[in-house]
Amino acid sequence: MTLRLRDPARDEWSLYWASTRSGLSLPPVVGRFGPDGRGVFTAEETYEGTPTVVRFLWSDITAITARWEQAFSVDGGGTWEPNWTADFTRTG
Repeated sequence: MTLRLRDPARDEWSLYWASTRSGLSLPPVVGRFGPDGRGVFTAEETYEGTPTVVRFLWSDITAITARWEQAFSVDGGGTWEPNWTADFTRTG
């Protein structure tokens, strides 16, 4: 489950994911949509014992489509390793 909350004063979104496996909430991924329409959201986590920055990137947003990508960085955001993408299309 995902809970998305927007802070209008900061123009910032916080996305909270809850795991059905553990029953726990993961740290929120926080960010915003820029003037180009791209949304960049990040969080610091530990993945398999390694400090990791998680990034969600929303792009190619139109009235009927959007692309989402998850990537991990183990060097503080210097380089990114995409590991999951999803392309969305609205249906009639």
